[in-house]
Amino acid sequence: MHALRGLALLTRDALVEQRVARAAGRLALEVLKVRAAIEDAPQQAPAGLLVELELDGAVDAIGRWREAHGELIIVGFLRTPEAGLWSEAEQAGADLVTTRGNADREFARLVADHLSGARRGRRIRLASEQEFAGRLGFVGRIEETPAGPISIYHIDHRLHAVLDACPHAGASLSEGELDGDVVTCPRHGSQFRVTDGERVRGPADTPLPCFRVLVEAGEVFIELDAPR
Repeated sequence: MHALRGLALLTRDALVEQRVARAAGRLALEVLKVRAAIEDAPQQAPAGLLVELELDGAVDAIGRWREAHGELIIVGFLRTPEAGLWSEAEQAGADLVTTRGNADREFARLVADHLSGARRGRRIRLASEQEFAGRLGFVGRIEETPAGPISIYHIDHRLHAVLDACPHAGASLSEGELDGDVVTCPRHGSQFRVTDGERVRGPADTPLPCFRVLVEAGEVFIELDAPR
């Protein structure tokens, strides 16, 4: 358990504060108000930090708290979806970015999972679900994530995310040929199913790491730290 049993809030939103206070009560935690974004992270980590991203310095605050406490649950929320700020918060180290209406529920869920030992992987937003409508096969590549480059495939009405590096020699699989759900490495010919990562043909002798893809409220997320 954490030494400091509380939920830290960096927000001026009274309604979000009230909702988090109710969630904190259910988790037997207290609410710890962070006075300003420039305030340093405490030496003892709270159970989680919720940040209103429209506040000046909010993204920088996420970076400082993440550097100080690598395992801390950090959630950012936005009053209105803004892709640039959403991405900046994820890159700074937020476990999750969500909307104002979902902030208290998502924050409480992640903290409860963490305290119970069932912490889920860190999520990053990919795009709106509508952006993939009508697009099939290989649909995109994320160049930089904490897990490495990730390629995205849309097959049989489902999105799949795999590490875009062949386990054999590291070649970019997104540059290889896709036949149905099987991708062929452009360097040495290893083949993998992008739907589950299973090796179809060598010389690679291990499966391809896959990542869980989630769709919530029309937005697509990838869960980085929980390969499946």
